[in-house]
Amino acid sequence: MESYKEIVAIILAVATAFFYLIWFFVPPIRLVWRCLSTQENLPLLNTLKACYDSAWPFNPAMFRRQMRLWLELRLLHPKPCREPKWFLDPRTKRYQLRYDDAAFSHELAEWKRSTRAKFGALKIEDREPVIEVVDVFRLNNESTKDGIKQYLLAVSQLRLALDEQAPFLCSVKIEHGFLLPLNLLAGPMSRFADDWDPIVNSYDRMAGRAFSPQQMAIFNLWLLWGASVPICSCDQWGGPVTLQYGFGDENNSVRVRVRDERKEQLLAELRKVVAGRNSGAHPALHVSITGRLWPPGSFFLGEICGAQQELLNPDREAFIIEYEGHSVIGNPASSRLFYTGYVWALFVVGRELKPGVDQVRQEPWLHVIPFFEHGNFVDESCYEMAKLQLVLKVINFVKSSGHLEADPGLAPLRLWYVCALDDSGCGGDIEVVPKGKTIRSILEELLSESEHRPLKKRIITDDRGYGQLLSGCHLSRVVSGLFDTIAEEGGAQAAGRARRGP
Repeated sequence: MESYKEIVAIILAVATAFFYLIWFFVPPIRLVWRCLSTQENLPLLNTLKACYDSAWPFNPAMFRRQMRLWLELRLLHPKPCREPKWFLDPRTKRYQLRYDDAAFSHELAEWKRSTRAKFGALKIEDREPVIEVVDVFRLNNESTKDGIKQYLLAVSQLRLALDEQAPFLCSVKIEHGFLLPLNLLAGPMSRFADDWDPIVNSYDRMAGRAFSPQQMAIFNLWLLWGASVPICSCDQWGGPVTLQYGFGDENNSVRVRVRDERKEQLLAELRKVVAGRNSGAHPALHVSITGRLWPPGSFFLGEICGAQQELLNPDREAFIIEYEGHSVIGNPASSRLFYTGYVWALFVVGRELKPGVDQVRQEPWLHVIPFFEHGNFVDESCYEMAKLQLVLKVINFVKSSGHLEADPGLAPLRLWYVCALDDSGCGGDIEVVPKGKTIRSILEELLSESEHRPLKKRIITDDRGYGQLLSGCHLSRVVSGLFDTIAEEGGAQAAGRARRGP
């Protein structure tokens, strides 16, 4: 009898231990398998490798953290591949593919050293290491962004973190980039197919209702290639905001969420940079940024400002970086920086009578025309050149618009200024005001010259009637409204075709 009880106790103990292991260890294995399955049909070997690398010390909590670290390193600090490169053969005078084994061995050794150090920090010091990336190109790579999105979703669904919508285990340090008080509206780098397909397919329908095909085409170009609006001091930007952190161009940027004292400190530092420079370049900090990657769905509506509510849609953003700190790389007063984007100004277009606000509110994209110039706006001379070129575009467009009219008998078109890259247009001041003349003031100066004075009645710069509808603080909602309208109309057309039958 006693032996029978001992056997039952042993069986129960083994079963308890088995289910204990299943409970603690299977979710991390499922996490790795699930994330690798997007790239491999049967990721058995790499899953076993992840388990082997994460098995010591044999502790359930540590095992989970190490498996997550293994995946995050694979995403942001992958093992280098041995690939041939092109070399010019001096003998044959032709380019040939060759392997540079010495360079590859050095790169592989550095990767192994860095990976061991990060696992060591977690295993021995019990702290999450920081993963370094050179710039945002790594994060904005399409396959990397998809991998990050799948990983954050899997961590949340498998409940592998305390937070229901879990962020990265490790902080990420981006070594080089520019931090600007701007908000990117759209752009092709992250959603090329998602945004371009509906715009292209609906162009004929939209152009037929718009002020003119030229107006609709210019608006689409401005939107799809990406434009940034300034962070404003009005209520729409109250609370946490995301600043723009990019490298090279605004379309190669990520969103950095800041709040409370850190928000005020960063904005004050940007203002200090402006005050310390003699130039009128757009405000920018050349810094390295450290933060943690969060899924957009982690934040409630009150946890980001009203002007940026659309960022909370997981279909629009793969991740948002929660700011932890930064280090200034260098912004000496005499330095010249390179960071490009659209220098732009937005107008409502009409004829003799000013379009009514209610009319414009229904479908704003049919009544506005943005003018833009792509330029380096963190270098003073380049920024001033781009602003002047932009203003001349506006004047020349109005001056020559009669030649573009389908009906020469129509009244001449008129433009009503709304907002610009350096002016939110809502009546409030932008948070970080650059030195130098604004786009609006340059336009007014040129219109006061005798050569362009006749156009003053056709380019109105002192009307603020559209500010609460089309200011930079509301443009993200205008963009969302456009895509919602296209989707609704496309769905209605599809339903109509289905009812009519083949």
